[in-house]
Amino acid sequence: MAGYILKIVLEDTHPPVWRRVVIPERISFYELHLVIQCLFGWENYHLHSFSIPSEDIFIGEEESFGFGNENYPEAMTPVERFLLDYSWIRYTYDFGDDWSHKIIFEKIDESYKERYATLLKAKGDNFEEDTGGVWENGGDGGVRRPFDVQAVTESLRKHVFPMHDGASSHKRELSPMERKIESWKQFCEKSFRQAEEREDAKGGKAREEKVQSKDSGDGGYTQMILPFLKQEELEEPDYVLEIVPGTKSCAELLRTLGLQEAKDYCKYLQIPYLDSWTKTQMTSAVAQELCAHPEYVLYVLHEEEFREYLHLAGLPNGRLEKLPERDTLIKAFEIGLADIRVEKRKGKTRATLSFATDISPLLCSLPAALRKQTYRDLRRFSEKLKTLVLAYGLIDFDSLRGMFQSVYRTVVAREDFYRYVYWHGRFNDLLQTLYRTNSGKAYAAAMQLDAEYIMVRMLFYSKGLEYVSFSEKELREMAGNISERSAWVEVLYGILVYRLGLSGETSAVILEFIFLKVIEGRPLSYVIGSMLHVLPVEPELSDLCDLWCAAAGLLLELELPMLKGRSRQQYAEEKRISAWDIDMAEGNKKPVHAKEGHMYEFDCSIQEAMFQAVGFADEQDIKRLETYLQKEKIHSEEFLYLLAEADIIGCRFQDADSLICQLRKSSSRGRRGAEVLQERLETGIDVMDEPEEEDDFYREVWLPPISQTYVRENPKIGRNDPCPCGSGKKYKKCCGRSQESIMR
Repeated sequence: MAGYILKIVLEDTHPPVWRRVVIPERISFYELHLVIQCLFGWENYHLHSFSIPSEDIFIGEEESFGFGNENYPEAMTPVERFLLDYSWIRYTYDFGDDWSHKIIFEKIDESYKERYATLLKAKGDNFEEDTGGVWENGGDGGVRRPFDVQAVTESLRKHVFPMHDGASSHKRELSPMERKIESWKQFCEKSFRQAEEREDAKGGKAREEKVQSKDSGDGGYTQMILPFLKQEELEEPDYVLEIVPGTKSCAELLRTLGLQEAKDYCKYLQIPYLDSWTKTQMTSAVAQELCAHPEYVLYVLHEEEFREYLHLAGLPNGRLEKLPERDTLIKAFEIGLADIRVEKRKGKTRATLSFATDISPLLCSLPAALRKQTYRDLRRFSEKLKTLVLAYGLIDFDSLRGMFQSVYRTVVAREDFYRYVYWHGRFNDLLQTLYRTNSGKAYAAAMQLDAEYIMVRMLFYSKGLEYVSFSEKELREMAGNISERSAWVEVLYGILVYRLGLSGETSAVILEFIFLKVIEGRPLSYVIGSMLHVLPVEPELSDLCDLWCAAAGLLLELELPMLKGRSRQQYAEEKRISAWDIDMAEGNKKPVHAKEGHMYEFDCSIQEAMFQAVGFADEQDIKRLETYLQKEKIHSEEFLYLLAEADIIGCRFQDADSLICQLRKSSSRGRRGAEVLQERLETGIDVMDEPEEEDDFYREVWLPPISQTYVRENPKIGRNDPCPCGSGKKYKKCCGRSQESIMR
């Protein structure tokens, strides 16, 4: 089960009126209508409808059909049919007052399990029925009445909707182009599975079969038999790929794109288009651009893929030596270079492949020098682009272009830069892109990050801030090994490998996962909770406390996209606030009394004091924590352990011993933690005055290298002093002479 988060805006209202709500999946448009009625205080007295103006699609009650070329009954139409495919849908209530609502799909909430809608946020009052619409009273709207959050929440809970079998899941309906690509994927999977089964039957012995070709006598095409078929099966093969002459142009092939895909292609190629354009007009413009600039195809197809495409395009007069690479043809389908049809004939799965009639000849005639130069430029651009995007995490296009030109000392026209980023970078999954209608800005983000989550926090924290500038060397380090970003990365790695006994490979995977969550700006509770969820072993109390310290250090030190390249510590210094107030904790003000309570569950200020106490043995913080412990009667073993550790570091041995005794009486886990602390207390490993007693692990992993002053073990001997060897001679005439000869 899942839910859809929607923002529903009552259009043209000043001040704005909108509601953010999560609705359950697999409900109908009629049920969405009931939700909207409740959210805006309407009483369902008047007619209503849903519509998609860009496509002239109308969804409403059957008796009100007739407003669009395509009409759908709202009670029978699942929201998935249109909601996820379009940037927004209009809901109109009361065709007299004409209350128009814009429904904007924001994202899928995979964790939502309820069958009723839930209000997340609201702004603005409700309007009374029959008061003239938003243009009444000089544009101030009709009569308003206060919005009652509690009443709306309770009303929504009463509308429990069934999960309709007729509705699709939260995955949107595929466009014709996507269905074509899916068919090719399935064909490839079946073909390769057939080949593997035959290889297994032969005991794994590889056997090459020559390609058999024969004239089908139907339409003049050449029928190509896949090379892994056995000789005796050639008469009736299960899987056949047929190469047929192309009959469609690039523009005709591109018409299988969805409307949103067509818009994206125009944006990717920097083709200006009007909102009034039809899908056919957009796809025709894309085809014209590709025919005028066939080198743009190289932005999408890698060098090896382009060579394979040229080979395949000549196959109607040649021979097929192997099944084409799946990704090569998928890209060719997506940009209108080729067409595929997969169907069954007499129980046999067959695919026909053809190529665009107009653009293929242009690609074959591209000069080799131009291809070589284009691919060289693309490789250089890709490397630099990935470095910038990985270093910043998320950055708007204009700032990205500015950084690109400044760091790499080059000039790139805005249109060319956008085409590189969109048509090359987005198509080849070098990055993800998103567009914010409220600011009119486009953003680039690293593929692994939750860009929407970062964006919300960036708008809150970094409005008006400039991005931090880094040198080319700093960018390479930030985009390279993640251990270069913070010493706490190596600390975490050491805990995973040496303390929890995980393999280096497993530890690296977990560390990268946690690193991404920290970069997204997640709070400490989320980061540690995610870490504990993926750990294959149960950490001991001492390990849990050290993980909390290391995770907190990471959150404070790492440069974050939401702060435009600043760490929390740097941002806090600029704003003169505590770094712990920047989404470090989720603000639980209640004391955690349970002995199983985690340190990350405490109030943010208490966590900050504990981090300072453990890291620097701050006397004031330790006293505050001890007062808090006594006043609130805290029994959390993690709290007790960390406070005892702070006492040991600060040489408060009597206080530490008292806390260790309390841990021994707590639980078996507490007793094991007390033993670790007792050993530290006895050996003085963590005492600030005795760093020489620390063991190898702590010296290599926990502490940064210490630059020690050189101390002479033996007294200095002058050249005229008696030689210490006992010869009775002066040092310069005895051992000193041999030493000087060595130095020379």
